[in-house]
Amino acid sequence: MAALPNYRNIEAFNVVAVELSFRRAAERLAMDQSALSRRIRQLEDLLGYQLIRRTTREVSLTAAGEVFHERTRLMSSEIETAVRAAGIAAEGKSGSLRIGYMSFAAMEVMPSVVREFTHRYPDIDLELQYIRTQGQRIELSRNRIDAGFMLGPFSHPQFENRVLVSEPPVAILSTDHRLSTRPSVTLAEIAQYPMVLGSRAEWDFFRLFLEDLFSREGHKIQISYEASNALGILGLVSSGLGVSVYSQGIARFQPRTIMTKPISDCDAKISTLLAWNRAYKTPALMNFIAVAEELYPNAS
Repeated sequence: MAALPNYRNIEAFNVVAVELSFRRAAERLAMDQSALSRRIRQLEDLLGYQLIRRTTREVSLTAAGEVFHERTRLMSSEIETAVRAAGIAAEGKSGSLRIGYMSFAAMEVMPSVVREFTHRYPDIDLELQYIRTQGQRIELSRNRIDAGFMLGPFSHPQFENRVLVSEPPVAILSTDHRLSTRPSVTLAEIAQYPMVLGSRAEWDFFRLFLEDLFSREGHKIQISYEASNALGILGLVSSGLGVSVYSQGIARFQPRTIMTKPISDCDAKISTLLAWNRAYKTPALMNFIAVAEELYPNAS
């Protein structure tokens, strides 16, 4: 393969081709005319043909010089554009991110982070994917998503995470339920009633959390209905078809036909965290993490 010309020599030639004056070209390039002449000679020697005619009275392009200038002028413009675009990408200000989320993050945490991030970094495309917690861990390990809002705890040497929200669970009741007049309820009282829970296929991680929470106190969950999403759970509870347990944050979005009650004998917390694969951190991802940490700095 023939040796390729030095980009600086091509750049020097194109300035001469525009100015048709070695003096003006040298001034634009901030170099002396003799150094500029050497660059042009090096370029012509490498190519094997003359690009510029130079006399004591004028500078002009040869036929080969005209063609070379037209083609390399576009190349120079593309290189400059590429350098600028690469610099923006290196700062994490362009590109794309694939973000997973589950139900507990969908109502507030994920939307607030996405809103602030897109405001600060409008040139980054976000692809949002609803994926249950266990599924997000698998997708992260396969580099199919860049980060995920999931339930914690989560500890694995392959991944990093930040807890964004940590809230106690609350009981969800219809407004006409027998326990609705109580200021708080206990796990034993909740266990007396049929429960509406997320389906095991979609809510496996949270189902294990609830089963462990009740079994540690000697109670067994009675399931009346299952739903695949939070809206389904709230709708079934609202219709008096059972009670449920959710994170405290649901109170900010509850419809008028349901109410939430603190669980007085429960000290467990439901944590929503942002996790990512250590091996696939990019500048754009680091900016996304920084925004999330700024919005939710004091999770415990």
